[in-house]
Amino acid sequence: MTSNPAHMPGTGLLCRALLTIAIALSSALAQAQSEWSRRGDISLQTQFFIDNSAHSATQSTNVSLSGNAEFNRTVGENGNLTISPFFRVDQHDSKRTHVDLREFLYRYSADSWEANAGLGKIFWGVAESSNVVDIINQRDAVEGLDPENKLGQPMINLLLLKDWGEISLFVLPGFRERTFAGEDGRPRGSFVIDTDNTQYESSNEARHIDVAARISGAINEWDLGFHIFHGTAREPILSFPEFAPFYYQMTQFGVDVQATLESWLLKTEVVYRSGELIKDHAQLVTGLEYSFYSVADSAIDIGVVAEYLYDDRFDEANTVFQNDILIGLRFALNDEQSTEALIGVIADLDGGGDVFTAEASRRIGNSFKLTAETAIWANTKDDLLLSQFENEDYIQLELGYFF
Repeated sequence: MTSNPAHMPGTGLLCRALLTIAIALSSALAQAQSEWSRRGDISLQTQFFIDNSAHSATQSTNVSLSGNAEFNRTVGENGNLTISPFFRVDQHDSKRTHVDLREFLYRYSADSWEANAGLGKIFWGVAESSNVVDIINQRDAVEGLDPENKLGQPMINLLLLKDWGEISLFVLPGFRERTFAGEDGRPRGSFVIDTDNTQYESSNEARHIDVAARISGAINEWDLGFHIFHGTAREPILSFPEFAPFYYQMTQFGVDVQATLESWLLKTEVVYRSGELIKDHAQLVTGLEYSFYSVADSAIDIGVVAEYLYDDRFDEANTVFQNDILIGLRFALNDEQSTEALIGVIADLDGGGDVFTAEASRRIGNSFKLTAETAIWANTKDDLLLSQFENEDYIQLELGYFF
């Protein structure tokens, strides 16, 4: 094991350099709009915390401002450059105030293959509650509970296009550490994560070169994906008593399957992980979604979601989802304002605690969108991890301007 008090200086400098370039390019866009396409949003977020915290962050409200943009430009006949800067300024948490390049990616497309190089974002998965197969990018955890908030990953990617599907090969020459809430951040657990004393199993620390490959395709109604990954685990083990992240080496094999059968969606994700410093284990998310269309002769669609989450390490797992079930309802009003909502509860079948979440969104006019979400932790006293969030229930409102 090696320590990394400098926080991966190479990648940090790279990100700052790329961000500087992105800002310069953004300025140039104002003078060359005909050569670039652009889109993005500026969002004002307010969080309301229902209870007094059990730790040092005492605020009952928190306000932050975020911005995200995507710039695209054609390069030559077959090339494309995508630049996606992101920032957030938070009222209380200095760790949540940050900038990142989600993407700085050059893509070259040919008839039967595609090559990508730079900082990119890749998503794998089909499930609603958790995506255990999604391994390429690191989570930007200060952005909230949604695991789709990701940091840009340095990558070289070759995509081979076949009649039956595609083969995707990855070389990942650099690791991004997970972000964590600071001393003044909410919601968070009882202890502040000491990212100044991050440790790695690899002697190359964050410079370890990871590799991955995925084969995907469709057989009639079934979409199938198979992958292998070898490198630094994205989710760290937290060492005690320092609560410092430790990133171990692992090999992961995974499968994701989705079948579309009229009103039914059947979904499964399963992975097997092994490594010298971890217990070999399997994780599973499987379930279904059934949609009721045009309910009561209206434009409203309602989907019922049910998923089972399993980790064969049970109490030794570093995740709260060892033997849990998700039950949820998805609403789509199919109106002019694209009003949508998703309500769900994840219940521990061993009695370890429940998590209730809800999210709803609605467009306002042509350029604004209002989003509301809440998270409530209940019956957590017998769960070491979830019990830390017992007083962290919150309601969040966000108004975004899209351009």
